[in-house]
Formats: sequence, structure tokens, C-alpha cells
Amino acid sequence: MTTNAPAACSANEEQERFWNGVAGPLWVAAEEETERHTGPFGAAALVVAEPTAGEAALDVGCGCGATTIALATAVGAGGSVLGVDLSAAMLARAGERAAANGMSQVRFRRADAQVADLGCGSFNLVFSRFGVMFFADPSAAFANLRRSLHPRGRMVFACWQAPSANPWMAVVNRGAARIFSLEPPSHDAPGPFALCDPDRLGAVLRAGGFSAVEITEHVEQLHLGAGQPVEGWLHQRLLMGPARAAYLDAGSGRQREVRAVLADELAAYGVDGEDPESGFVMDAAAWIVEARP
Repeated sequence: MTTNAPAACSANEEQERFWNGVAGPLWVAAEEETERHTGPFGAAALVVAEPTAGEAALDVGCGCGATTIALATAVGAGGSVLGVDLSAAMLARAGERAAANGMSQVRFRRADAQVADLGCGSFNLVFSRFGVMFFADPSAAFANLRRSLHPRGRMVFACWQAPSANPWMAVVNRGAARIFSLEPPSHDAPGPFALCDPDRLGAVLRAGGFSAVEITEHVEQLHLGAGQPVEGWLHQRLLMGPARAAYLDAGSGRQREVRAVLADELAAYGVDGEDPESGFVMDAAAWIVEARP
């Protein structure tokens, strides 16, 4: 069942607009491609989380529901999983996925996890695959998630390391910033790299009430953009990145020029220079975090 009403009491209106007006529909349309860069890290986080039969789990920023289904499979019919996200489009896709798998132990709710009433001590496991970097006030958000956690429960999530460790994002984002003469966004602002500094990450979690925090590095080489033209992959990345407004304002001719410049810069990562749809192999790095009250 999906509760798809507006996310009441959202503390981050900018992210609410972004994930419903821009990112959510894009992620649904490109679900297979986005799983290529998020899936391996989600799998690594699930190994650390060790969800077991009968547990109650919360999936924060559940997106299109891939991790929610994985959690539901692990906890079984005797357990339960609540997936929360801001994006109505992604939650609709997640609900379809759960229904197709016949998982009655799964519920979805459109909510801002920073402020939503998620219950007190309701969950054995709070889990997230790249869903916790977008809070307006991360310390308040993690305090709210801690309240929802059983005193002997645990929180496990994946979040991105610094842009320098993630060229699969940084090459396009930095190239676009240079072309459009944009200042790079602050890492402290809500966004993919908001928790990339492990010292700040640990401090934020302790401020949220977690006393035992373990942060582990996880590195992958990702094969991205396979089976689609380079320009199509770049268009998607530019729409998702911090230069999206400048890119959209540029007009179709200028957009083609920008994509051509960035395609040249990506050529060094190409799998097969003779095949424009062979994709790229690029490094990616995340933190896998386990925290307990």
C-alpha cells in the first residue's frame, strides 16, 4: 500500500520541489541506469545491515523500491518494511514493484524523514541507500530517525564520498560548472556530497543521538551508459546535476555544444572508442555507515 498524499510538514521545500518536479520522474524513466551506480553500494550496505526474519525495517529515501523489496525479502512475511520518500513518481513505481512481488509486508509513505512522525522505537533497522544526504538539518533528521529506532536497533546507510573519489559524477558536474561559469555548490548543502566528510558525518550522527558509529569505505568501478548514446547519458546527468538550470536555459543548440565538449572529456573512460554506446568505466566511492543509539 502506498500513501501518496503530499509530504506534510516538509522541512526542505527545495528538495521537495526537486524530487517531484525534476529528479523523481527522471529516475523512474532511467531506473535501469541509476541502479547501475547505486545498486552495488546498496548491496554492500545490506550485507552490513543483516536484516533478519521478523524484523521491522524503515527504508529512508526508498526511491523506486529496489532496496525496500530486498529488505522485505530478508524480513519475510513475519516482518514489515516501511519505505519513505519525497517523490510521488518514485513511490508509485515502488508500489508497483511491491505489488508485482506480492509483498503484503511492505508499505510506502510520502514523507520528509527529517520531521515525519515515524513512531517511537518502532524499527529494528533504519536503512538507506543514498537517501540521507538531502536533509535541511541533518542532525535533526538523524535525531528523528533515532527516535524511530528500537533501543537495541541499528541504522545502516550508504552515502557518497567526496567528488574527487567519484569521477562518474564529478567529470560532468565540474565540466558543466566550468562551461557555465558556475560556483560549485557547498558540500554542506543538501545534495549528494553533504555527508562526504567522515569527520562531519560522525559529528552529525553523534549530534543526532547515536553513540556507536562505524564508517567504512566501499569502492566500485561502475560500467555506466551502456546501450545508449553518449549524448543521451550526458543529457540525463546534466538534468540531475547542479548545472541543470543553466543547461535548460541554454537552448538546444548550446546544449548540443555542451554535450559535445563533455563527451570529449569522457572519452578517456570509454569502454570502446569505436562504439558510442559502449558506455564508460568510472570509479565510485561511498561510505557504508553503521550507527547505534
